[in-house]
Amino acid sequence: MQRRQARGFTLLELLVVILLIALTAGLVGLVNPDSGPRQARQEAQRLQDLLQLLRQEAVLGYQDYGLRIEPDGYSVLQLDARGRWVPATDFRSQPLPPKLRLRLEVPEAGPTLGASSTRNGLPQLLVLSSDETSAYTLSIEYRNQALLSLSSDGIQDAQLETQD
Repeated sequence: MQRRQARGFTLLELLVVILLIALTAGLVGLVNPDSGPRQARQEAQRLQDLLQLLRQEAVLGYQDYGLRIEPDGYSVLQLDARGRWVPATDFRSQPLPPKLRLRLEVPEAGPTLGASSTRNGLPQLLVLSSDETSAYTLSIEYRNQALLSLSSDGIQDAQLETQD
């Protein structure tokens, strides 16, 4: 008597495997919802911590720092001995996650560099060794909607607020 050898999977086995894959993919979608608001909060916290650290470093090290804000990231600059703004070696540029954007509003009063800093690559926010900072409002947007904002009057530390 000759035995017949199985040569693959039955249709029922294939359907069960496809069903299991589909269920797993669906559960992953439920567990990891759109993380944009969470990322915005993390970036806002990171920026707030960076500004506090720069303020402490400026006062303790008698060094003036600046923050260059772009819509898709930010970088730290420092004032060198010749009076030029150069990238700070202790801090690296920070790109933002996709779909997050920064929007900066700086009033004309206070220690700022004005609109020319936007074109010249100069910092828009100053953190001075005299413990002064620029007055600003920095909004963190997700899909073109402001979720959070950091703001300071130039004297107090940055305050984190939720946008409605």
